[in-house]
Amino acid sequence: MPRSKTHVRYRGGARRPAEAILAELLQRRFVDHAGCLAIAVGGPGGTGKTTFARALAEQLPGAAVLRLDDYKTSREERYPRNLYGAHPEANRMELIREHLGCIREGRAFDKPVYDSEAGEARITKPFAPARFTIVDGEVATYLELRDRVDFAIFVDSDWKTQLATRISRDIESRGYSQEKAIATFLQSNLREFSAHGAESKKWADLHLYCREDYTVVVESVEEKLFAQFHDLLEPDLAPVDLSGLIVAVLTPFDDAMQFDESAFIAHVEWLAANGVQRILVNGTTGEFFSLSAAERKLALTLARRYFPGVVLFHAGSDSLVQTLEEARWGEEYGADAIAALPPYYLANAPAEGIARYFCEIGERIDAPLVLYNFPKHTGNSITAEILAQVPHAALKDSSANLELVRHTPRYFIGGDERILDCHRAGGVGFVTGRANFVPELYVAMEQSLEKRGRDSERLQEEITRGVQATAGGIPTFKAELATRLPHYPTNVRLPLIKAL
Repeated sequence: MPRSKTHVRYRGGARRPAEAILAELLQRRFVDHAGCLAIAVGGPGGTGKTTFARALAEQLPGAAVLRLDDYKTSREERYPRNLYGAHPEANRMELIREHLGCIREGRAFDKPVYDSEAGEARITKPFAPARFTIVDGEVATYLELRDRVDFAIFVDSDWKTQLATRISRDIESRGYSQEKAIATFLQSNLREFSAHGAESKKWADLHLYCREDYTVVVESVEEKLFAQFHDLLEPDLAPVDLSGLIVAVLTPFDDAMQFDESAFIAHVEWLAANGVQRILVNGTTGEFFSLSAAERKLALTLARRYFPGVVLFHAGSDSLVQTLEEARWGEEYGADAIAALPPYYLANAPAEGIARYFCEIGERIDAPLVLYNFPKHTGNSITAEILAQVPHAALKDSSANLELVRHTPRYFIGGDERILDCHRAGGVGFVTGRANFVPELYVAMEQSLEKRGRDSERLQEEITRGVQATAGGIPTFKAELATRLPHYPTNVRLPLIKAL
């Protein structure tokens, strides 16, 4: 099985359309390739794949589009089994593989033509491979086909955009009722694609994101590809910036004390709508100490899918083996950076051992490593001596030891009352839990610091008063958030006690 790719992520749009950037990149990438190429454009339904595939083909000289909708199995086969387009068994995967092989060999073939009224492909049509054949379909980037694809593009979007597209397209073009269009979305996008297609994002060379207004932008590029075409990509795209406000996101639990997915999604979308650009998943505020490995994965998966900004993932534990495992799959599931505490339980561990512990993590991952200093809970401090020995991207310091600012590439303070002090000392940002329920205040502070605004001192005073008024930590944060975000659950897991 191929190793998942490490991507360089971007924020914001480009000056040029995504198809123009991709067309130039593909022509340069394959300038020395003499034969025909299969370029896969995959992703869940309703993300604008087909529109993008056509636009890309128009930008590429001598291009053709092969739509995989024509390769669906018959309706008679699919319906009794409740299979839709995203399920591999709803597609003629072996025939797709065969025809991808033909494309790469430059051989013409007879492609099926699906008849939606008859519910099956009754005829075929000659297809001649082109220099660039754009293969468009939900399954185009599936791992089963990866060895027969020359370049894979994954197109994603918010689930609301997917649903709106499904309803509009399926009702207007396919004659579905609204109930059937919604049912199709639930089965194909939320069940089938999540089970069979979401993993394919790991192997794609480039990720696109379809916004609510249906403009498509580059979300991330495979790291080696970025290095190779840095001159092409950098003028149009802004690499992810770790500096500024980072919100340590809460983890909601329903009344049965299970992870509340809908509340988590609503919360991260609300944070984004209020201007938050970076979040930390599975941090102390997220009760990582009370989560199972499956729940930590779920939190990251949902954050990556529903939060449009930068996602940091905390992978620290009391075991190097477990931390390495979580750091690896954190990276695979799309985290922009991996954070890790020193090992806890064994207090006052030797500095050399802690340094080697962090070096082991850094050597096993490609994502930026953020060291997380919280001696109050771990019993182990990250010192200047340790920082000097460990290659790392940043330090998140809940001890608020500003002496460490000059010993790390990027210093983030974990104390709300000293945000302004941190900035003046040369720190690049701050990590906070209170921004879960008052994001606008912290976004204003971030913007004021960035612009060197005169209101920074006033905002710091307001933040400090808020800290003093909302003592109590995680239970209080959840209670406060429930007053801002309707139906947000205030439950916490033991040994924490719900706020009264």
